[in-house]
Amino acid sequence: MWIVLAGFAAESAWSLPVFARRYETSCTTCHVMIPKLNAFGLAFRNNGYRIPLNEERLIKTPDVSLGAPAWRTLWPKAVWPGAIPGMPPVAIRVTLDGNIRPSAPVNVNFDFPQGVTGYFAGSAGEAFSFFGNVFLQGSTNSIFLDRAYGQFRLFPETPGQNWLTVKIGRIDTRAEPFSHTFKRLTAQSFNVGDYRPVANTLALRDHDAGIELWGAATGPDNRGGIEYAAGVTQGTAGRPENNNFKDYYWTVSYKAGGLGVVGSRVEQAEDPNTAEGYTETSVGFGGFMYIGKGQPPLAGVSEDRYRREGVKVDVSLQNLNIFAAAVRGEDQLRGAGPAILNSSAIFAEADYRVLPWVMPIFRFEKTNYSDGRRNIVALIPAVSVLLRANVRVHGEARYFNRVSTTGTARTGLNEGLVRMEFLF
Repeated sequence: MWIVLAGFAAESAWSLPVFARRYETSCTTCHVMIPKLNAFGLAFRNNGYRIPLNEERLIKTPDVSLGAPAWRTLWPKAVWPGAIPGMPPVAIRVTLDGNIRPSAPVNVNFDFPQGVTGYFAGSAGEAFSFFGNVFLQGSTNSIFLDRAYGQFRLFPETPGQNWLTVKIGRIDTRAEPFSHTFKRLTAQSFNVGDYRPVANTLALRDHDAGIELWGAATGPDNRGGIEYAAGVTQGTAGRPENNNFKDYYWTVSYKAGGLGVVGSRVEQAEDPNTAEGYTETSVGFGGFMYIGKGQPPLAGVSEDRYRREGVKVDVSLQNLNIFAAAVRGEDQLRGAGPAILNSSAIFAEADYRVLPWVMPIFRFEKTNYSDGRRNIVALIPAVSVLLRANVRVHGEARYFNRVSTTGTARTGLNEGLVRMEFLF
């Protein structure tokens, strides 16, 4: 049986103490380093925020039933009882930033706090789970709803398998190659999810109103496995729809070796090698596509028909993780005259856990456009340190080279950041 408890795991969220309280465990149960999930944390996520095996036995704060269990046998002549979390499913994250920009008029800026985020997340009963967060921007004192969705598991719980879940609300889509919320340790977002070939239009990391069908299953050899998703969104980053076309996307990936993507299919030995949940040897790869239509606020442009497609790879060699993605974009701009804007973005990152609480990071990025806009090459070295399981200090440098397509203009922009964040 699994004796590792689920910790600060959450779908598309910085690590949440909601689950630490529910299971009375540490953040590092599910995280290599907050917020980056380890293999066990990913299995917990793919199981709908539940421990893959022996969930009922390991919960310290059980759900509150909304009716006698016998009501289930009377359905449909009685209301299915359902359940709600046994404690308030909330958490708070506070982020403090010190920005260093040598070329700016103000070289050092204290952004204290950079932001305060309130989360609500959890599972209720055997089939429903939910997630949401509200963000308070420190520098502007503005508040906005970032995400809020529920998801329903449509098939009975089976160890190692979650073939179909329906997710609805303001969602973060699985079309994003690598999530900037549970894979990224740097303050700088991944360019493949963040770049916008046309201003104020789609980026793959956008959170949007939509419906997503997703599923995952551990491989028959009890290792690795497959994950997939397909969805429909408005394509407006949470704003009201501005056209009669809905965006759609799909993604599929496969992991060979390592821990099962939804945990084990069978009961394990009494004392399994739980270290594999933290360090493993595995190779994952996948592909994705996103197609949509928007109305950018550009003079002479009435419509942008866009397409994004790409591939990704994720390699874990014990304490070393190397992952990369490449995205190709095409935007057909219609209006006074049709024009096609081609774009591409690639990145590769490596991080290494020197100690359980020390992790250096290095990332290379390149973003290209075909319309004469400046192309961007970025180098991002960084290091993260856990002062406590729920307190992280992070420092990073950013070296940007912006080069025009003609090669005639070349400028550099270097900056740095020191961040402290804590969760409770």
